[in-house]
Amino acid sequence: MLPPAALLLTATFLVLLGAWGLTVWTRPTRVSDAALAFWVFALGGVMLLTVVVGALLRLYEPVPLVLGAAVFAGVGVLAGLREARRHPRMFARRSVVWLRRAFRGWSPHAVVFGLVLLTAFVYGLRGWFGVRLPASDWDGLMYHLVAPSAWVQAGEVGRATEVIWADAYPMGVESLAGWPMAFLGFPDYGVLFLLPGYLLACAALVALARRLGMRRAHALLVGLAFLLTPAVFAQANTFYVDVQSAAFGLAALAVLAGMPGAAELSGRPAQTVSRAMLVLGFALGAATATKSSNLAVMGVAGCAAFVAVAYVSGRHRLGVWPYFRAAPLLVAPIAVIGGYWYLRTWLHYDNPFYPVTMLGFEGVGDVEDVVLNTNVPLELRDMTLPEQLWASWSQPFTDLVTTPVYDVRLGGLGVAWLTFVLPVSLLGILAWLKNSWRRPGIGLLLLLGIGVTYGASLAPWWGRYVLLGYGCLLIFGVYFTARLAEGRALARHLGTGLRFVLAASVALAVWTGHRHVPITTGDPADKAMFDRTGGLPLDRALALTVDPDRARHVWPWTEFAALDQLPDGTVIALARGNLQSLVQPLRGTRAQRDIVVVEPPADVASLVRQLRAVHADHVLIDRSEVWDAVRDDLAGDPSFTFVTDLGGVAPRYNPPPDGKLFRLEADPDTRR
Repeated sequence: MLPPAALLLTATFLVLLGAWGLTVWTRPTRVSDAALAFWVFALGGVMLLTVVVGALLRLYEPVPLVLGAAVFAGVGVLAGLREARRHPRMFARRSVVWLRRAFRGWSPHAVVFGLVLLTAFVYGLRGWFGVRLPASDWDGLMYHLVAPSAWVQAGEVGRATEVIWADAYPMGVESLAGWPMAFLGFPDYGVLFLLPGYLLACAALVALARRLGMRRAHALLVGLAFLLTPAVFAQANTFYVDVQSAAFGLAALAVLAGMPGAAELSGRPAQTVSRAMLVLGFALGAATATKSSNLAVMGVAGCAAFVAVAYVSGRHRLGVWPYFRAAPLLVAPIAVIGGYWYLRTWLHYDNPFYPVTMLGFEGVGDVEDVVLNTNVPLELRDMTLPEQLWASWSQPFTDLVTTPVYDVRLGGLGVAWLTFVLPVSLLGILAWLKNSWRRPGIGLLLLLGIGVTYGASLAPWWGRYVLLGYGCLLIFGVYFTARLAEGRALARHLGTGLRFVLAASVALAVWTGHRHVPITTGDPADKAMFDRTGGLPLDRALALTVDPDRARHVWPWTEFAALDQLPDGTVIALARGNLQSLVQPLRGTRAQRDIVVVEPPADVASLVRQLRAVHADHVLIDRSEVWDAVRDDLAGDPSFTFVTDLGGVAPRYNPPPDGKLFRLEADPDTRR
């Protein structure tokens, strides 16, 4: 059998090959459309295989995943070859044209070229941190990595009951992080499989900007400015999913924006509609598999798709046939890629949105109670919404010391939000309204994206929660400068000045965002530095990446160092409802330990029976009430030996879990 790394490379290549074939089949008319379709199919393909092979067939193992990838590649290649036979060399000719244009006309846009280099540096640096250092982002260690680790341990995409979020939330992006884990058994390269989501966001913004009438340089400026936004690049070495969530939503809008024009050019509008609906279905399926909030995006995009198909059908006198032909291609990917996760949660918790109370389904509480209230920074808690907005938006101007981090940080949209995006985008909307007869549909889609983001958000001050709408506003802002570039000399100079302001603002964000990197060793002096600045200085963080013992020096792994004495293959039991904040470090940096979950025990004897039934040799208790019946008895029971205290990390605003690890001694009957 091939080694795991070779199987991973083979499966990944097959997925990319299938995505390429499907991209050719969609017949893209612009390079941004081709990039958008390719990454939607590639990322959606991994999510699709995770559901079909890992969940439905229960074979989340290397060989079955390779075989599933081969089937996906076969379908894509056959579709691409069929298109190539019908229209010989069309895609090749377009690719040659795109390649020639890519190197032309950039001399007046040195600023844009400079931002390309800056973006490559930022994401190369973040990728290096993500691969060389163990994960240290809070939500990643709490549940984003916990779910795929549980799937790898079980050999199927099933339950992950260590923490409710890993068992109930949609896990689409976690499927991407879990893809290399399913082959290698450890999470070191998961970040690399999340980075294409950033490329997708850039491609979608460029495609939308181009459809609004911008030239290549201006459209690329939109995508680069988005990628250099603090709330975006700060997540690039983490397992947070907000950028991917916005990327799939933006991709859906871009597909809808390009469909009428592509239908006009193709000569086969009915086929164009069907193929666009497949891309849209993959994008919306992946969006809903990423975050439940994207259900609102799906509703908006679904209504817009109905209108767009009606427009194409009426313009080309196609009748109702496009609806019947396109509906399965739209609905099937949404149902499988996205719908599976909600059905799974519904079957387990009688609520597809659990633990959130939504649409008549009972949960623990509404979104504000379950998600937002525990995350609102202390300084915002007593403020009104306008005060919260101003406190967050003005933060980059009053705080040039604290680095942008991936969790909750005020000012996540950076200096560019107030210096350029917000004021200039309003002017851009007015400029579009004045000329909306040119491209009415594109602008309306962007306004819908803004409305579904900021209108529905309970925390619009929180940068990482409003990235989709932020991207749409960014398009309008650069659109205004592009319109100025078409005017007289004074207007052209003003447009150039505004673009320079945008470039300078995002460059400043990159500088402030990398003076310190959100990493700490847990050492008291470093912890104080982290509290003051948001991380280690860049040179120290880079030195840490080449330290042979780096895994032992990154917080919060330092708080779990006592577990290194346990042999590989150790199985640690938690109780359902435990208070352990960060679950992933219990598995180890190489996932060398396993975790199982038992029911809250009524007494020590029942705990012993449960542990032996699940083959657990250790149990971790904490201050949760689920352990009240046995907490005082374990230390004196001959079946258990105390191993170490394991304080873990305290949830925000709460006391630490006060964990204590016990070893279960061998069964006397077994020893005899």
